[in-house]
Amino acid sequence: MTLTESWLAAIDGTNALASTVEFSRHGLIQHLDPVDAARVVFEDADPVREFPSWPGKRNFEGKLWMASTGRHVPFESFWERSFLTSLDRTGDVVGVASQPMWIRWRSPKRSHAPDYFVRRSDGSALLVDVKPVELIKPEDSVKFELTRRLATALGWSYLVFDQLPGATQANLRFLLRYRDPAWLEGVDIGSLQLAGAMTLGALVDRLRPVAVSGIGAAYALVWRGVGAVDLSRPLSMSTLVSFGGTT
Repeated sequence: MTLTESWLAAIDGTNALASTVEFSRHGLIQHLDPVDAARVVFEDADPVREFPSWPGKRNFEGKLWMASTGRHVPFESFWERSFLTSLDRTGDVVGVASQPMWIRWRSPKRSHAPDYFVRRSDGSALLVDVKPVELIKPEDSVKFELTRRLATALGWSYLVFDQLPGATQANLRFLLRYRDPAWLEGVDIGSLQLAGAMTLGALVDRLRPVAVSGIGAAYALVWRGVGAVDLSRPLSMSTLVSFGGTT
């Protein structure tokens, strides 16, 4: 039996909705059946658990200010910060809550606190777990699958953020400084008629006459996704930037 088969067998016959959802808003703890959870504004929920701490802990934790929501969101690892950064780049987010709920299954007894609840601008919801693929254990996979089934039943999307190829994490961290709209102040992107593909250095030259900083404006366009790049490779002036769907 493969590892995948073994953890699927572990949830065979388990009803993902045979559970209780526990959450807190404004310090008031509440318990609901999953069928009633879809109407809850989880993006305003309090964290249901604190980040554990111990001497010599290597995880880096803190709060990331998200330009899309104008609020700080807690993270407990560089991996979670990378997820929040990736999410912020989409510009399609109006609310994010860290550790938004406990899901407690009754038979067999299991509990899980997803890492994030995301409310998109169209009102749809996304439930997220963040864990590097090499650290996902069989029991994690069981809980993730049960969470996916529960989210699907509620009309939510579900994501396990488990891979960041190559230099993606370092590039996202670098691009954070170019979220400020001031980098593109006075720049009429339409008049530049950006199309096809060019190097980042060539884009800087195009932007230099019209922007406060040609480099800053170029990276701001990359941050916003106006110019598409391969983030798995280290960014440099020779990085190819594509516009209008050109690869």
